[in-house]
Order: sequence, then C-alpha cells, then structure tokens
Amino acid sequence: MEKLKIYGFEMSRISEVYLSTLSSIMAPHGLDRYYFPLLYLCEHSGKLTQKDLAEAIRRDKVYTMRIVDYLSDKDLLKRKQDCNDRRCQILEVTDNAKKLVPKIKEAIAKTDELLFHDFSTKEKEDFKIGMSKLFATINTLPDPEFIVKAFKKKK
Repeated sequence: MEKLKIYGFEMSRISEVYLSTLSSIMAPHGLDRYYFPLLYLCEHSGKLTQKDLAEAIRRDKVYTMRIVDYLSDKDLLKRKQDCNDRRCQILEVTDNAKKLVPKIKEAIAKTDELLFHDFSTKEKEDFKIGMSKLFATINTLPDPEFIVKAFKKKK
C-alpha cells in the first residue's frame, strides 16, 4: 500500500522549523517575528498606510494591526497622521528598524544555509522554481466557499 503524502502538513512543518530557526538567530537582536513585513516597511517607509501593508502582505486588518503594534512597541515603527486623510496613518520605520535590515538579511541567509546544506545548487534552484510556481498557482485559484477568507484578492 502506498503511503499517503499530505504536502500541506509537510509544508507547514517546514515553515515552522524555518521560522523558529530564523527567530532563534534574531532573538539576540530583540526581534522574534514579522521579518518580511518589517523588510517591506523599510523599503516603503513613509509611503504606506496600515491598509496598504495588509494588502501587500495579504493579511487581514486585525493581523496587520498586531504586526504594527508589535513593531511600534519595539520602537521599529511610527504611525504618523496622514495630512490628506485624518482617518489614515502613514507607517514610517525608525532608525532602529533600518539598522536591523542587514541583520535580518544575514539571519535569513544563515537559516537558508542551515536548512539547505544538503541541497545541490541545482536542487536549490529547482526548489525555488517549484515554490514560485506553487505560489503563482495559489494566486490564481478562486476562493473556495468552505474557507472563510479574511483577505480577498482585488479583481
């Protein structure tokens, strides 16, 4: 009898180990999560609202608010009133956040090195291609009716 492969479980476990490894490497720098949102915010500092960030990282408003609150509490992000719309706040990273960017990139490289050390160069490239294809496919799928989506893609 053939063993059933549940790729979702395996991908979930890979993600869990990857992020916990990255978190361990970054712990001495006082940051244990939200690396991608912070990197994105550093690239777009002063140009995004919380809603813009939610759309960019494909998360709902509540989850995005947790990210913004966490980064603000860590003195990595400031909310500034939008002069064009009082209801909106512009997100601007602090100098502390900018100083963390090289450390985050180094930690990602170290995590990749640890977890991909048994991969050949071709296997690493094939993995990247496969992940890109899978991500592209996911982005084209319609929203299943049985899943409650907190964030809807713009049509």
